[in-house]
Amino acid sequence: MQASLTKKITDLNLPHLTTKFFKDIFEYREYFKQSVARDLRRKYKRSTLGYIWSMLNPLLMMTILAIVFSSIMRMNVKNYAIYLFSGSIVWTYFEYTISAAIGAIRGNASIMSQVSVPNYIFPISTSFSATADVFFSIVPLLLIMLFLGHEINYHMLFIPIILIPLFFFTMGIGLLVAVSNIFYEDTEHLVQVAMKALYFLSPILYMRNMLPDWLVPYISLNPLFRLIEFGHDLIFYGRFPSLLSYTYVFITSSIILIIGIYFFNKFEKKFMYFL
Repeated sequence: MQASLTKKITDLNLPHLTTKFFKDIFEYREYFKQSVARDLRRKYKRSTLGYIWSMLNPLLMMTILAIVFSSIMRMNVKNYAIYLFSGSIVWTYFEYTISAAIGAIRGNASIMSQVSVPNYIFPISTSFSATADVFFSIVPLLLIMLFLGHEINYHMLFIPIILIPLFFFTMGIGLLVAVSNIFYEDTEHLVQVAMKALYFLSPILYMRNMLPDWLVPYISLNPLFRLIEFGHDLIFYGRFPSLLSYTYVFITSSIILIIGIYFFNKFEKKFMYFL
């Protein structure tokens, strides 16, 4: 059975496609740098405060949510704003990347016809822009922690370890929705609805123990659910994620990325007929 599975993986050319994916990321690293700089300039081109909004925006949103849920909804969690912020950093990365990846191919159709680069470079570049926002968000988070007297622990230095499976998972989904949007323009609307549902199905506003016991084993199968909890672990609780849980997320996210790469390459040649 194992030999048969290995043969099927080889026939699908998955090892080659996956290796090429990461080689292309390294080869086009200069393009990604320019893409991030271009996205940031475009985002804050007419803004007086410019890049400062990358720090103020999450800070303002988290302040509003913290007031609503800690004061009005009576969420009895000490330093709830930090709990909220630590999970939202992960969610914001995912949401921004997926939203941008949906139209990445259509939006760069003219460039694709002029420049010879792998087409998945465009969805990938959105994830690098989102990574810049993650690091911008760290600044207001540290300010809140200092203001509330919450311990700033060394575990926060290990935030990059959750960015790896987060990138795998997000990019896998991003490639799938980018392909889907080429053939079905309703994809964007469906994803918007799914994102709203996923937000409330993720432990951003609440903790795992607030959910019904029967629901937790099912809802936590979603790698994003656990990735958000990893953010809480490193920032809010000051501890490392469970090795077993991290291994599950890493493997699952890797599989989703491979699936995304496979389907993108499978349908890539048909893009020109639909753009």
